[in-house]
Amino acid sequence: MKAHEALIAWSGWDDQSPTRGHVAVGLIVGEGQVDWSAGYASTGGAAFEARRQIRGAQSIIGIFRDFHYLVVDERLDPERVHKAFLVIDEYAEIVG
Repeated sequence: MKAHEALIAWSGWDDQSPTRGHVAVGLIVGEGQVDWSAGYASTGGAAFEARRQIRGAQSIIGIFRDFHYLVVDERLDPERVHKAFLVIDEYAEIVG
C-alpha cells in the first residue's frame, strides 16, 4: 500500500490496552467496514486528512517521522515497527 493510504495504529507502553507495545499498519477503514484499528490506543499516518494528500518525498518523510516517533517517544520495539511498516511501499523500497 502507498504511504498516503497507510493507517498506523499502536498502543504505547504507557497505554492500558490489550495491544500495549504493538503496532499495525493497514488501509484506511471505509464507511461500513469493521474498524481493524479499534483495539489500539492511537492512530496516525493516513488517519489524518493532510497525510492522505501528500505524495513523493514529503510522504516518505512522514513515514520516517512516524517510525521515529513510535520507537523513540512510544518506546516500541524497532524490529516490530520495522516489520509492520514493510507493507508501506515507499518504506519497503528504501529499507526492505
